[in-house]
Amino acid sequence: MRIARFTWTLGFSMLAVAQTAPHPTGPRITPPTLNSVSPQGVARGTTVEMIAEGLNLAGASAVHFSDPGVKGRVIRVKELPDLPDVRLGSNGTPSTIDLGPLPPRNQVTMEVEIAPEAAVGAVNFRLETPLGTSPSGRFLVEPYFGEAPDKEPNDLPEGAFEAFLPAVLAGSVSRPGDVDHFKIRVEAGEEVVFENQAPMIGSTLQPVIAIVDASGTVLHETGYAEAESSRRFSYRFAAGGDYYVRVADYEKSGKASHTYRILAGRLPVVTSAYPLGVGRNAEASIRLAGYNLGDGVLRLKATGESGGTIAVRPKTPEGDAYNEVRLAVGDDPEIESKGGNATSASALALAMPVTVNGRIARAAPQWFRFSARKGQRVVMEVEAQRLGSDLDSMLDVFDAAGKPIERAVARATWETSLVLRDHDSAQRGLRIQSWNLLAVGDYVMAGNEICRVNEVPDGPDEDMTVDSFRGQRISYFGTSGQAHGIDQPIYKVQMHPPGAQFSPNGLPVKRIYYGNDDGGPGYGKDSFLEFTAPSAGDYLVRLSDIRGQGGDAFPYRLHVREPRPDFRLSADPGNLNVPRGGTIPVTVTAERREGYEGPIEVRFDGSLAPGLRATENTIAAGQVSCTLLLSADANASSVGAVRFGIVGKATIADRTVSRIANERDGDPDALQLIAIGPAADIEVRAATRVVEIEPGQTADIVVRVHRANGFAGRVPIEVRDLPDRVRVADSGLNGVLVNEDEKERSFRILALPNAEPVEGYVYVSGRVETRSGQQNSYASPEAVLVRVKGRLAARAQQ
Repeated sequence: MRIARFTWTLGFSMLAVAQTAPHPTGPRITPPTLNSVSPQGVARGTTVEMIAEGLNLAGASAVHFSDPGVKGRVIRVKELPDLPDVRLGSNGTPSTIDLGPLPPRNQVTMEVEIAPEAAVGAVNFRLETPLGTSPSGRFLVEPYFGEAPDKEPNDLPEGAFEAFLPAVLAGSVSRPGDVDHFKIRVEAGEEVVFENQAPMIGSTLQPVIAIVDASGTVLHETGYAEAESSRRFSYRFAAGGDYYVRVADYEKSGKASHTYRILAGRLPVVTSAYPLGVGRNAEASIRLAGYNLGDGVLRLKATGESGGTIAVRPKTPEGDAYNEVRLAVGDDPEIESKGGNATSASALALAMPVTVNGRIARAAPQWFRFSARKGQRVVMEVEAQRLGSDLDSMLDVFDAAGKPIERAVARATWETSLVLRDHDSAQRGLRIQSWNLLAVGDYVMAGNEICRVNEVPDGPDEDMTVDSFRGQRISYFGTSGQAHGIDQPIYKVQMHPPGAQFSPNGLPVKRIYYGNDDGGPGYGKDSFLEFTAPSAGDYLVRLSDIRGQGGDAFPYRLHVREPRPDFRLSADPGNLNVPRGGTIPVTVTAERREGYEGPIEVRFDGSLAPGLRATENTIAAGQVSCTLLLSADANASSVGAVRFGIVGKATIADRTVSRIANERDGDPDALQLIAIGPAADIEVRAATRVVEIEPGQTADIVVRVHRANGFAGRVPIEVRDLPDRVRVADSGLNGVLVNEDEKERSFRILALPNAEPVEGYVYVSGRVETRSGQQNSYASPEAVLVRVKGRLAARAQQ
């Protein structure tokens, strides 16, 4: 039973807490949460009542949508009975973290109007409440079809729900072994297209979809070979009559989130396009593959930003296509490879810069030839899977005689092994047997992958971490992420120039050649390779599918040119709920491209509403992120949620480059919103303002926490923007923590022995632990200046 509630009075003129029994750590403000949205699909051209349920949605007053073709308003809010509060920790047992009283669970009913011309696909929305805006919710805009619901029992064809095409086959595989059947009637020769749109709104189902005739014979089944194969497909029925569509889960599991919404009928759907891109401001004809597309030709003139993409929804005799085509936009001359370059002797000659459009045939790589000066840097990039191609590319570079070119030599100097578990190809944490000879910045080699150490374990229960970006570990020297098994050896390696020779030491020597499979963070399965010509002359590039596959669904764009340093920005969180009299941190992250490592100045774009103030900052050279602070005056008045933008500027090769955070296809995120809310449960202050530290030494920082609103819980402290190779020292499993009976905490930072002289501002923030996944951190408005001194300079001052 809940023991505390928040009550909203006069549109949130006062926050009152009614407790029927005291809670050991008092109440706390939980940011709005969204747990469910229904219906999950809405026909365009209709107006419906949509229900969102979640925590602390009381007082919801407005709803914001990502699509201008969708409008809506809140018509009522009611409180719902509590659900069981069962929370599991990382070990699978009930969590011991005190999150305070269970917040109220609310149901918000919205009137949502979908324009007749609204595009079929996913729409995002946020609810605006007195506590700020909610996380993003999602639903589907669908064509005006009848909906065939999943009515149990329908595990057998006899219980199938009869659907009249075109229709939306909608349901969920909610229990292990659940199978759903739908009955359809077709004409002889009729081709029915099936498009499952549920993955766009977060479905966890891996569907296996079968077409079954009246005798129980499976005529077609998809979803076993590749999960994407059941996303969209078609089947032409030889004979007319009744048939069944069977939906199951690949792993035969079941849960509420295993949903599906399958459009079935004569659907205009695009499965692939060729070429995958166009030149900027150039008129082009794109050949489309798919279903019910008319002549299958998309004619357009691309005006997007060079190096970016545009999303196009082709027009067909059946109306606008039900999905978009994403095309790249480039400035370089574009040529076509028609497949006559399947050997090194027939390599297609390239003049840089150039973009090559082509397709990979099965088991038939394509070869290209280019010339380079000695020491000239050349970038080779493949765009394929990022634009919807099935190609899993591999790039290799050879000399004019067809011999591989050595890039570097990795010499192992120390060996340990991976323990505890198997490791996938992405995670940054690697559990190793020993680490006594490792230091931050060392290179390690596991299999054919080379990574760089970012953190050395403090004990046997911690992972070694390697450099990563957005959850994907970074592999160096053109190597690609691999899965590694338990007990596999991992080596500390020294990197040497090509051709280096060594006396045997009993450990491996790995000669690394110019080649790349997966390009790393931001590239997915597409290849990216930086090549430096060892001498003047001609070189060969081989492009292939790593699996030896190919065909019409394997198009690519290959860019061969000199590097073009650049960057892209993202900001987190995407919605900023600022407490009156408080400060929140905003993390701005740069995706650095093609060698740009210089500084990037970042700030909020445009003017902020009265009562709001924001800092400016710089992503330092070689770093990937920095923190902006957004503050609200104690008497700031709410004017409703308003959009914001964050801009970054840098000088690259004597030109000013400006980028907008979270921008896609030239458009900012429509749901980047700032809202002002009540005063926070905590106020955090950095008592230490300047720290000077020498490599290999430690220094203390004191942070103070003032609790308010009756909150008495613990406060985890976050330390942001530490300079390179400066760490929080020995903070334990819980990190830096101000316990329930404490008002301040001193923690220690360590400059690693190989830290370079540098200075920068560090930001400390405190987090209130709640049941919400939204950021609930409040920052000290004062930054801490950390100055790492060189050893000689430090000793000269003594």
